[in-house]
Amino acid sequence: LHTAYRRQRQMCIRDRYDETVIENVEKHQMALRSEVLGVIGTYSVDDIDGKIGRDNLANSIKDAINVKLLDLEGFGGVEGVHFTSFVLQ
Repeated sequence: LHTAYRRQRQMCIRDRYDETVIENVEKHQMALRSEVLGVIGTYSVDDIDGKIGRDNLANSIKDAINVKLLDLEGFGGVEGVHFTSFVLQ
């Protein structure tokens, strides 16, 4: 049995550096979206049920963004990912 569901999230990132981090995120938005989708695809609905699961997902996304930014720009700088909306249907 395969259960169909839809995940919808909106998120923001946090950094304590200058505008360079935000500029790099905007500059590489498509590559970073791909990284985020790759991370999300590794989590099941059960994995992200509850605060601990969503916190784990946010940390995994943060790590993936920083790795990609480090590869592309030589510096990550994202300190946190926060979900502003999180819907499972």
